[in-house]
Amino acid sequence: MSFILSLSRHWLGIAMLAYLFALIIQQYLILPLELSLTNENAALASFLFLPHAVRVLSAWLLGPKSLIAMIPVAIAVSLISDAMPHTGYEFLAHIIMPTFSACSAVMAFEFMRFCKIDAYPKDTGVISWRTVLFGGVFASIINSLGSSWLKSGFFAPSELMEVITRFILGDTLGLLFGMLIIMVIFRQLRQMAQV
Repeated sequence: MSFILSLSRHWLGIAMLAYLFALIIQQYLILPLELSLTNENAALASFLFLPHAVRVLSAWLLGPKSLIAMIPVAIAVSLISDAMPHTGYEFLAHIIMPTFSACSAVMAFEFMRFCKIDAYPKDTGVISWRTVLFGGVFASIINSLGSSWLKSGFFAPSELMEVITRFILGDTLGLLFGMLIIMVIFRQLRQMAQV
């Protein structure tokens, strides 16, 4: 238990634990609920993907260093959550797909910075949440296009637009939900500090 406590004191540890927690909630709570309510494409792309919020906020706070936390957790959960033995392409897909998804937010924020739109936190303490949200939606587009291409063998070509739309919608709704949760938590912490 002391390892987890010492890990949580460091921002990378917090990002790693938050991403692991979000992936577990996604895999064992949201995904089964979606599969019971919708068709099988929910297994490819969810309508509410909470881990995207963790990816975006971690990439925003930590920059490219967030990949140190995101990539190992994404690969581990991908390999552990599927009980079938992995060989050849399947094994490679279970490494490449989560790695690409984990990198999507960093790619978006770094491309934005390259285009002179720096969304990273500043020393002034002023946060442009619209820019962070834009970066999250841009990361979702990167993730949806890349992941749809990587998963193209798992669905019919006629379902491509549905899967891309589900990725963008799920990532964006997950980001909005995650940002709403963080705003509520920060508001409660400010109220507790004033008392």
